[in-house]
Amino acid sequence: MITRSQVSALKILQGVGLQGVIGSRVVGAASGAAGMSGEAGLAGVPRLLEDLARLSEDKDTADIIFLLGRDETPVYAHRIILQARCKNFTAAKRIGTPANPTSMRMPHAHPETFRQFIHYIYTGKIMLQDSGIFEMLGLAQELGVEELWRSCEEHVSATLSPGNACALLTAALDAQERVPGGKGACSSFIERCFIFIGENAVDTVKTTAFCNLPKDALVKLISSDYLGLEEEDVWRAVLNWAKYQAGVTQPTQHWTEEERVRVCQHLSGVINHVRLLLIDSQVFAEEVEPTGAVPIELSLERYEFFNPDRSSGTKPIRYRYAALPNKYAEICADKRLQPRVSPFLFPGSQILSRDKMGFQRLLNQWYGSPKQSWRLVYRASNHDYSATAFHRHCDGVCPTYVIALGTRGEICGGFSDAPWGKTNAKGHYIFSEKAFLFTLTNNQDVPPTKYDIVKKPFAICYHPDIGPIFGAGADLLISSNCNVNKESYSNLPHSYDGEHASNTVLMGDYHFFVVDYEVFTLSHQVPKSTH
Repeated sequence: MITRSQVSALKILQGVGLQGVIGSRVVGAASGAAGMSGEAGLAGVPRLLEDLARLSEDKDTADIIFLLGRDETPVYAHRIILQARCKNFTAAKRIGTPANPTSMRMPHAHPETFRQFIHYIYTGKIMLQDSGIFEMLGLAQELGVEELWRSCEEHVSATLSPGNACALLTAALDAQERVPGGKGACSSFIERCFIFIGENAVDTVKTTAFCNLPKDALVKLISSDYLGLEEEDVWRAVLNWAKYQAGVTQPTQHWTEEERVRVCQHLSGVINHVRLLLIDSQVFAEEVEPTGAVPIELSLERYEFFNPDRSSGTKPIRYRYAALPNKYAEICADKRLQPRVSPFLFPGSQILSRDKMGFQRLLNQWYGSPKQSWRLVYRASNHDYSATAFHRHCDGVCPTYVIALGTRGEICGGFSDAPWGKTNAKGHYIFSEKAFLFTLTNNQDVPPTKYDIVKKPFAICYHPDIGPIFGAGADLLISSNCNVNKESYSNLPHSYDGEHASNTVLMGDYHFFVVDYEVFTLSHQVPKSTH
């Protein structure tokens, strides 16, 4: 497929008169295109692009020479191409010639990345790679190549994953400081990257790239209320980072005094952003204090928040923010006592994110254990809104949480410990003792509420042409292509019931659109790391 950029190259060359430079084939391509349509009209373009690629490397006809980096590595180009393709390109006043090209120094540019940039300017073709993506983005913004700029942004958005997020963040931070135009080009992605790393922290902190994060970036990350880790795991991640920075591989108990000093130097300025007062007592005693990194005054302050009721023979009780008595009310503003919103128990959820992350703990309270994690198996906006797509990804999977988003921000859904799938039962209903519906946010001022199954034989229903169905009636039905029709509906209470149950509590109306919905199933618990 010929890109818009490549097609425009033909028009540029025809307009600026470079036919003589690259031969009569360009003329043939242009004249052929004028009298033909469709792909046949572009028959000469592949050969044209080959000629343009050769032209991009032709030193003999170049009238501009870029001197790149500290070593001033030369890269040659043609003023007329750059002026036609780069909106922001401004050459020196002196017009160069092939015998005496104009020199332009770019000490910030990496030669190999700039060569790829020039190749794109001439041919519209490029192979984007994570390693130089932000430098390329900065060049595209600096010289005004909008299509390349958009391609770079699409690349980083499409390839962002727990495995590369920290590496991309480090590259973006470097480009922001080093590359002209980098600040504007990278700022929005940097913020998006911080959010992504925080929401997927369980996986991102295990990467080597996390340990390579600059100190300022690490501090910003662990200062966030939205870092999806328990505080014990925040400490473990920070300690891993400091050990990596210090070149220490041994567990704490085997450190030499010199290694301890090096690790503590890297922890300085970082450890005060870990909410040490919220760390479990046993973890603090076994993993934190032995490092020698905690200032003595902080250790003493920590013990003030314990209630050593030794007369009862019970273990010391640590006051958490949510349970502090009234006399400690003024302390509640202390960020060190405020638990983070939630570990990211439903990684990848776009519905239960940011200020809605707290609902993840609630869903775990309603089923299973507090720290269990879930795996995304289906998202309508990603996998298609059709019933076929839902059943392709979700049939046979259990247990499942279905989480739906309404047009006014409503969040509701259902849980089933039985899988969707073909059944011989009458009406295709499937039995469950544990299924329930729920509302998390609604427009009726009803608090988050769980609606238990009361007619267990009718817990869920399988229909190949419809999405998830809960209950006979149905208490909640999400239609195929639910984002473009109002065939989804709620007939609650019928097979499910509970306080404030009504046919409008879930989505505000009996019939409704569904903006998006996600389906999660349990994932395996990842064992905690040891040091």
